[in-house]
Amino acid sequence: MAKGNNRSLLLAGLAAGAYAYFSKQENRDKALVAFNNTKTKVNSYLDSQKTNKMGMTKAGHSDPHDIDDNNMVDEGAMTSVQYYNDEVQSKLNKSDKKEVDETTTFENHI
Repeated sequence: MAKGNNRSLLLAGLAAGAYAYFSKQENRDKALVAFNNTKTKVNSYLDSQKTNKMGMTKAGHSDPHDIDDNNMVDEGAMTSVQYYNDEVQSKLNKSDKKEVDETTTFENHI
């Protein structure tokens, strides 16, 4: 029962403090300006989040009719394929040269 009384007293104290603060026109004006500034900032933040979500939903879901996006995806795929081919071919070329060098060296010794 003591908790309920403490809460009631706390709420009554907050209400009395708010009434005393907002009884002056100057304080009401300050509070209104602060509220409007906060509202503007929150709306701006929410709008920026909406913009980011629209950009994120496009990622990974290319539109077949979006030529620029498809070209970008195509170029990206070709870059990775080209890198893989260069790595594999360079390893194959090194191993082929090594085998040729070993054969030549062996034949020279006979």
